Amino acid sequence: MSGKSRLLAAVAALALLLGSIFVAGCGSSDSSSSSSGSTSASADLGLISNGTLTVGSDIPYPPFEFGKGPDYQGFDIDLINAIADNIGVDTKIEDTAFDTIFTDLAQNKFDVVASASTITPERQATVNFSDPYYEAQQALLVQPGSDIKTVDDLAGKTIGVQNGTTGKIYAEDEVKDAGSIRGFPTGPDVIAALRGTQLDAAIIDQPVAQDAIDKGQTGFEIATTIPTNELYGIAIGKDNKGLLDAVNGALTEMKKNGQLNEIYQKWFKIDASKGVIDGTTTNP
Repeated sequence: MSGKSRLLAAVAALALLLGSIFVAGCGSSDSSSSSSGSTSASADLGLISNGTLTVGSDIPYPPFEFGKGPDYQGFDIDLINAIADNIGVDTKIEDTAFDTIFTDLAQNKFDVVASASTITPERQATVNFSDPYYEAQQALLVQPGSDIKTVDDLAGKTIGVQNGTTGKIYAEDEVKDAGSIRGFPTGPDVIAALRGTQLDAAIIDQPVAQDAIDKGQTGFEIATTIPTNELYGIAIGKDNKGLLDAVNGALTEMKKNGQLNEIYQKWFKIDASKGVIDGTTTNP
């Protein structure tokens, strides 16, 4: 090969090498851009930790949330994990007291609250709520053989409630001439106090009371269900519309594809009410 030919060949090889480096560099740039795009999408949700949904929940409150961290179980736990999967983030569950949970959320200690939380105007003044995912009633609990049959029989009685709950609000607003209303940190604490004869009666969420009975707890019974027609929602900070929209989008999809009903069947052996699925049920 002549000196000129060797020179041309060397130039061609150099050009090919530079072209390969350029292409590889572009590929690396595209990959970085894709990762950055995913990070940016997660950042648009306004999460405390990018890529992770930090969830406040009052544990235990079976069957909605119970167990030992980080492997918590329950209806709300399955629900929020499914929502997180839908929007492409992980979850981190943090156990916290219910009577301060919405204040903590407003102070950005969590991204959301998933804790059998009734949507109320008072709470909506502090936080936003997702579309409803569960309809619940209250229950009046008594000791076996009690002469208390209805709310009208509670005059002069000592009534147990969970602090910060709609059961407590109901007892304070609707029970006439109650002897005293005693607040406890958790729903199971209320049931334990009633079983231990510290109370005459208790008012807590009906599904929580029924779950305790289904699991074989004795020493109390449901005297009557109180038809409050409450709706539970996922609580979200007031200034985070992006996350609210994402959570509502996930719930809508779960209602359409049957995933919400699968979680209902797992924990309650029923489907979600028609009003929850089609959005026609509203708080009273």
